[in-house]
Amino acid sequence: MLGELTATRDGAVVDLGGRRQRAVLAGLIMLRDQVVPADRLVDCVWGDQPPADATGALQAYVSHLRRRLEPDATARQRDGVIARAGPGYVLRLAPDAVDAWAFEAAVESAAGQAPSDAVCTLETTLRLWRGPAYADYAGEPWAQAEIARLTELRAVARERLLATRLELGEAQLVIGELEALVADDPLREERWRLLTLALYRAHRQAAALEALRRARQVLADELGVDPGPALRSLEAEVLAQSPDLDAPSPAKADNATPLVPRPRKPDGLVDRERELAVLRTKLEDLKDGRGGSVLVEGPAGIGKTRLLDELRKLAVADGVLVRSARSSALEQGFDYGVVRQLFDAAVDDVVRRDERFAVLRGLYEITADLAKDAPFVLCVDDVQSSDEASVQFLAYLVRRLDGLPVLVALAVRSGEPHDADDLLAELAGNESTSMLHPAPLTEQGTAALVADRLGRGAEAFVAACHRMTSGSPLLLRQLLRALADQGVPPDVAHVDTVRAVGSRAVTSLVTLRLRRMPATVTTVARAVAVLGPVADLMSVADLAQHSEEDVASALDVLARSEILVDGHPLDFVNPLVRDAIHADIPTGERALLHERMNRRLKSSSSRPGHAGTPRS
Repeated sequence: MLGELTATRDGAVVDLGGRRQRAVLAGLIMLRDQVVPADRLVDCVWGDQPPADATGALQAYVSHLRRRLEPDATARQRDGVIARAGPGYVLRLAPDAVDAWAFEAAVESAAGQAPSDAVCTLETTLRLWRGPAYADYAGEPWAQAEIARLTELRAVARERLLATRLELGEAQLVIGELEALVADDPLREERWRLLTLALYRAHRQAAALEALRRARQVLADELGVDPGPALRSLEAEVLAQSPDLDAPSPAKADNATPLVPRPRKPDGLVDRERELAVLRTKLEDLKDGRGGSVLVEGPAGIGKTRLLDELRKLAVADGVLVRSARSSALEQGFDYGVVRQLFDAAVDDVVRRDERFAVLRGLYEITADLAKDAPFVLCVDDVQSSDEASVQFLAYLVRRLDGLPVLVALAVRSGEPHDADDLLAELAGNESTSMLHPAPLTEQGTAALVADRLGRGAEAFVAACHRMTSGSPLLLRQLLRALADQGVPPDVAHVDTVRAVGSRAVTSLVTLRLRRMPATVTTVARAVAVLGPVADLMSVADLAQHSEEDVASALDVLARSEILVDGHPLDFVNPLVRDAIHADIPTGERALLHERMNRRLKSSSSRPGHAGTPRS
């Protein structure tokens, strides 16, 4: 995708057909690992002028692509790469099978590497670009957002590469490349900053100041603005000949790359030794012909998907087939959407049967027939978003795993409403089920991830990262990615930066999580945020204008979601969570809540023992 759309198989170029047929593949690649609705693919192919039989033509394109991509497969097997799922199709390829995916992973990986390793990684991955992203579809509206995203990521990677080489003492060598980068996009201030720094370190102070003058002129002429804080600060340091601008000493470079590489967990997993041991044991049992089930349960961001990914990798490494599905709230209205992801077209005839029991029995027989050939793993992520029919089948299946060499691995987000209670009850009561509840990261685990991404962190820096993220692996990775993008070193001087960047990461995750919940739960969370330390069941019910029973249920959901502390008094797990929820309250609703709060305070101010002030 980083150039014209091409494909190879065993070194030979694959004929992907005409432009429209290739647009189907491009549309699937763009929404990596996601079900792409057929309507969206029709838009990719024909825009706003589809033919009368667009659906049939789309199916024909998919069929042709399957034959080209899997020429050695039988007709029944030929939906492993492009699988039918719910209302559309999903592309199933290894992460490194698409150049755009491999490029993105490499750029992210480089952020946590030693400088010399990062240079090698970035130089290698930038060579994947053969031309503009999605070059065949540069003028198509549906491709614009992805083209812009990949182009920006390439620009960032080029800047990071030269910044890292600069830190390794290659100031003279990178000046020409930085001049070319500046000419390519003179409005990117980071490029002017790097050019100025390279010139200064090459003992060309006058040229460095001239570069800053040019930057100021370009920004004024093109945008009518002054340089940002980074360039203004750099100018002052150049004029003062600040020692902070000098190239790192060889001693610092030696310290940055340990002689003995630090042992790494799979894909940066930390604090998950017990969970990984359980998964390995389950796989060993499966290879010995014993089936079973695993349920990974926890709040959003705790690492459930990462554990399922690790199970998939372990299985593939052992030669065990894995069939995967990921549920989506958008597909809940489509019966057997998850089942279709797992088994593709093999289940089409079965799911059309009129009687539900006949469908369940038929699906079980398909599962058993496949298991006769070889053991396999069924992985389903985000079970709480599965369609009801698929959940019923999974519940039916886990009761009948005895003697069946199938491992059912499920991940469910706790604290959110779903229709999977029967399935969870079946799993909990099944002696062959292993229940995994990943805990928040310890401070030691946080330190390991900080070291992996930014280098060995000062104790205060690590403590700030742990405090800001409350042990959430997802939040921590978002925080570290943002810090790496900004070039923030993990030292005591940047503890305040952790707080500022972490606040934005927490806000994004918390507001997204709340929007998935029922309106009652959201209203209750906002009421608790407004009330602050004086919040209790009765005051929240009064402010939210819901019954105490409904509020109690909502508080339970918020506690299971690890938004509120479980117990009394009512409080959020992290002050930043409270701040994020309070800031997300619409202006009108916030005014209404505060008005109700003020009335409540006035009516209760004369009571003995009254105390407390709501948040403003």
